[in-house]
This record gives sequence, structure tokens and C-alpha cells, in this order.
Amino acid sequence: MPMLSTAAAVRSRVHRSRDTFWQVADFDGEPHAVVLELRRLVAAGELERVRRGVYWRGRSTRFGARLPSAVQTLREVAGDREAIGAAGWYATNILGLSTQVSPEPVVSITGRPPTGLRGIRIVNRASRTGRRDARLNELEVTLLEALDGWERYVELDHATALDRFAEILRQPDVRVERIVRAAATESAVVRERLRAVLEHGGWSDEAAKVGRARSHTSRERARRVLGEAS
Repeated sequence: MPMLSTAAAVRSRVHRSRDTFWQVADFDGEPHAVVLELRRLVAAGELERVRRGVYWRGRSTRFGARLPSAVQTLREVAGDREAIGAAGWYATNILGLSTQVSPEPVVSITGRPPTGLRGIRIVNRASRTGRRDARLNELEVTLLEALDGWERYVELDHATALDRFAEILRQPDVRVERIVRAAATESAVVRERLRAVLEHGGWSDEAAKVGRARSHTSRERARRVLGEAS
């Protein structure tokens, strides 16, 4: 295929797209010609370079092109196998547990964090394989991250936070049984907090399936943030 035809085909497909990731392999034609045209589109402001070989075509708004979320970007690069979700202030803000806005998106992943992504901080959760094995979705992972960071990132008092966590567990996209299964590889503190939230929300049977922390220190740390007596 002539280089000009390749360039025209790339432009045509990109221009017709909205809120779409593009990679070189998505196009027919000689790869070098595809790369050159994608670079031209980036230079013209019609594509955003996510990292080497990955581009984003956003929807135009009066504030500029709409950018993908940090989780969308990480998912595009890492693939569908890993469990990915927001973490830190990014997680608690999304879940309505804080008003603090993260200076940069923080995202956790169960696999090796990919490199070359600008403007995103990635937390390595490779040891928390239960999230991947249970195939948790973004919201479910974000919930576990918020439980993990409760002391530091949740601004609500413990009673209000318990109510809010229970509300999140009742959302249609949240599968309590999968979160309980994934909890086996979470930290002892997260397990204690998850048990408390489940019991508070009326999921006593599910709470009983979450392993208790063996360490007295872990139990006390969880109790402090939950406002329980020592």
C-alpha cells in the first residue's frame, strides 16, 4: 500500500473516532507509515500521545479535548487481566469519602506497573492476587483501596464513613461475594475494616467469611479508625 494511502486511511479513521485509544496495530499498512501519520496528528493537536505506541482521540469540548481517565489509560496499556482501580485521595474522592482532590491520579494494579505513562502515579499491588483471581472491577478495587487508606484519606467521621461504605456495597456494579473472596490476599487491617463494613451493612454471613487479623496490632489499628473501644 503506498505511504500516501496509508496516511489517508489513518487520518480518516482517527477523524471519525471519539474517545478512542489507538495503537499502530489498529491500522493496515506499513507500520512506519502509520507511525509517521500518528505523529503528524499529535503535532496537529488531533491526537494525544499516551505513551510510546499508544494514542488517544478525545471528544472536543470548549475546554479542549476530553482526556481519558487514569484507570482507562492504565487498562489500555496493561490489558484486561489485571485488577485496576483508584487509590489514595483519588479513590476516596471518587467514592464520596473525601472532598480532597488528588494532585495527580493514583491508580493501583495487581501486575507489574507499566512505564512511560505521564501524569499518573501507579501503586504496585502485585501481592494482592485475590483481586485479579476474583476479577474485581474498577469500583470494587477502589473500595478496597479506600479501606486500606481509611486513616489517611477518608475525611468523614467513622459512623458516616461506615454508612457510605455500606451504600457503595449496595451499588449494582459491586459484587460483595467477589470482594469477600478477594479479601484473602488483602492486609489484615483491610480485612478487619471490611468485616466491620459488612456487619454494619447487614451482611453478617459474608462478614464471617472474611478472615480475622491474627495480629493484635492490626486489630487495634482497625478498631482505632472505626471508633471502636480497645
